[in-house]
Amino acid sequence: MTTPEEITTATDRIADKVRRVFTREITFAEVVRIHQNRVASTIRQPGPAMSDEAHLPQAYEDAKRSMAQCERVDECKDWADKAMAIAAYARQAADITLLNHALRIQCRSTRRMGELLIQIEPNKGGRPSKTRDTDDPGLSRKSIADDAGIKERQRKTSIRIAKIPEQEFERLVDAEKAPTVSGLIRETQRKETGEKLDELASREITHPSGEFDVVVIDPPWPMNKVEREVRPNQVALDYPTMDEDEIKGIEIPAAENCHVWVWTTHKYLPMALRCIEHWGLKYVCTCIWHKPGGPQPYNLPQYNNEFAIYCRKGTPLFFDTKAFNTCFYAPRGKHSEKPEEFYEVVRRVTKGRRLDMFNRRSIDGFTGWGNESLG
Repeated sequence: MTTPEEITTATDRIADKVRRVFTREITFAEVVRIHQNRVASTIRQPGPAMSDEAHLPQAYEDAKRSMAQCERVDECKDWADKAMAIAAYARQAADITLLNHALRIQCRSTRRMGELLIQIEPNKGGRPSKTRDTDDPGLSRKSIADDAGIKERQRKTSIRIAKIPEQEFERLVDAEKAPTVSGLIRETQRKETGEKLDELASREITHPSGEFDVVVIDPPWPMNKVEREVRPNQVALDYPTMDEDEIKGIEIPAAENCHVWVWTTHKYLPMALRCIEHWGLKYVCTCIWHKPGGPQPYNLPQYNNEFAIYCRKGTPLFFDTKAFNTCFYAPRGKHSEKPEEFYEVVRRVTKGRRLDMFNRRSIDGFTGWGNESLG
């Protein structure tokens, strides 16, 4: 039976060999050849076994030059997989220098993979190939990626990283603390989100004129996205949010008799009810959008629905109440986007001027209002 002391000694030997990769004492190929059977089964997704086809240099600067000249998608993947293996060892050995080098190589090889895939038309079919020969009409990004053992998520990630402006990419990758591939996407997404928020804040919002007989409002509740390594695109919301006092300060241009629907989620349901009371509206009922899937907090049910609280000012009338239910099923769209099925019902059961406040897309039959309004 292996003792803890023997395990520690073996781990130290492995860490020493891996550390020497970047001091020109041994090569990537040697380290990976010795340990790939032990590492690959635990840290790589199922796929073709790692090969030694990639030309593996002895130092990081050599690696940068070689990757820039790489002409094969499968070779780039080989680089990325082996760099990931070395990063795993570096974490275990608490070797920050080695870890940073390995992560940078993984980012650069993933970017080069995407650059090669971008050169291929995205929707062609035919016989797959490992080369980047774009003159072959049978090539497609998917077929080449499949042939190289590249999963769909890795393929899309590589293309996303390849589209990062070169100067920005170099700044992120050569930072003191090297990013992971997911972290690289997240930082880029955060920058894009910040730029969009600045652009939205600079827009001059034109307030709708007159009063409306129907108002749908989807307030920008003060929520935040939870950043996770497995969801690198999930960063800060790409639209401005408001706190409760700011939402209460919204002026709703409701007619004397007006139907109002207020969209909210489980977390902000109490806040929504307080805002409705502050606006001087009368609560009537809550419509429920049953949707496929949703977040599930720890030790709680899955939140697979949202609420459209129906309230009113005065005594407005509905003009058709057939198949008019408080619960409806509809597929999910983009974040915060409300289903067309809801608007179809509202158009059918109401008449008059309709306003959609804080809409994120153009809605037929509604005037849009908000800094993202499209109609």
